[in-house]
Order: sequence, then C-alpha cells, then structure tokens
Amino acid sequence: MSPVERTKLLLFFALFSGVVGFLLMLLSCGTEYWLLAAQSCRDEALDEVTMFHEGLFWRCSFTASSLQYSTWGLLISNQPSSKICQAAFLFPFPVNEPARDLVERHSFPKEPYEHPSAIVFRTFWSIFLVAGVAAVVTGEFVVICAGPLTNHRLFKAGGTLQLCGGVCLLAVVLMYLLWVQVLDTLEQFALHQSLSSCPSFHLSVEHGPSFLLAPAAVFFCLLAGLLSVLVGQNVQRDGKKHNSIPDI
Repeated sequence: MSPVERTKLLLFFALFSGVVGFLLMLLSCGTEYWLLAAQSCRDEALDEVTMFHEGLFWRCSFTASSLQYSTWGLLISNQPSSKICQAAFLFPFPVNEPARDLVERHSFPKEPYEHPSAIVFRTFWSIFLVAGVAAVVTGEFVVICAGPLTNHRLFKAGGTLQLCGGVCLLAVVLMYLLWVQVLDTLEQFALHQSLSSCPSFHLSVEHGPSFLLAPAAVFFCLLAGLLSVLVGQNVQRDGKKHNSIPDI
C-alpha cells in the first residue's frame, strides 16, 4: 500500500469515527434517559410509584401502579399520556415542585438536599458539556474542509479540537458519575422525604440508555481526533519527501 493510499484510508476511518461519535453524542445529549428513578411511600394506602426519567435538558415524571412497576419498561416503552415534563439543569432528581407543599408545612429549606457547592459543580459541568460539543463539531467540520489532503495544519487542528472535545465529554461523564454515585445529593433527598412525610420512603435509581451511549461517543470522538492528527502528520511527511526530490 502506497503512502497516499494509507493516508486516504486513515482519513476514511477518521471521518467515519467522527460521524459515529457525533451521532452518538446527539443521541446521548438529546434524549431524556440519563437517569431513571422511582420513588414510593409504603405508608400510603394507594399502591403507587412515582417514576422519573431525566436528561441533560429535560426531566419528566408520572405515576403508575406498583403492579406495573418496571423501570425500563415504563420509562421507555409504556409511558402514560399524563406524563409531565419540564426544563432541567441536570439536577439528579426532579422534586422541586412536589416538595413545595411539604416545605411550607414543615418549615424545611426549599432545597434541603442541595448545597451551594452543587451550583458551582453544575456550572463547571455545563461548561465542559458546551465546550466538548462545540469542539467536536468544529473539529469535524475542519477535518472535512481539509479533505483534499493538501493542508496538514487543518488536519492537525481539527484532530486536536476533536481530542479536546472528547476529553471534555469524558469529564462530563465522570462528573455525572461523581454527582450521582459519590456525592450525597440523593441520600439527602431520601432522608428529607423520610423525615418530612414518609418514614418508609423508598428510592431506586438507575443509569439510563442515554448515559450508556455517552462513553461510546467519547471513544469515537477521541479515536477520530487521533486519526485526524495522524493523517496530518502523514500529509506533512509526504509533502517534505516530495519537496526534497530535486527537479531534473
């Protein structure tokens, strides 16, 4: 295989990886299934479960019978028309509206489970998300513009942007895991509900399919960036070899 053919093959895989990473990123960021959750109060006469699913921008909730309880089934394939959705800033659990009456009766703080540090955490998380998406999209566009295999700087610049975007999206995933698994946000919410209204309050949380797509999107974005940088290095090396050949 000649150097030009090898470079074209690398470019094909770079563009393919970039497109796959971009599509996975759109599916992950554009769907509301990062977090699946269900809450119930076993002291209540009604045997009902409140279901939640939340994404990066929207969160939705509805009530179902505990006999129908199946987190994946109800939240994805069999949702009722009474589902309520509202804009969200990726708060781990959508309870602000239902908790309002409890706050007034029991004199609890408006958000007893949310520390001021959570706002700072969410702000930095949002910055990484916006920067990652912008870098991936811009990098893919730059690599496509460099398609004629003539300007190695465009390939390197596009690949570097894709690598930076992939790193930012990786930080988003890791911060989200830290938020849900390590920080005590959900534990404080469950404790608040137990003390204020339901001693036998039960909360279950699962990661949804939107979250599971995020690591795959990160992998393909990083792979596309690395391949684009390699294409740029090959173009630069081939250009030097061509220029070093003396004219006859």
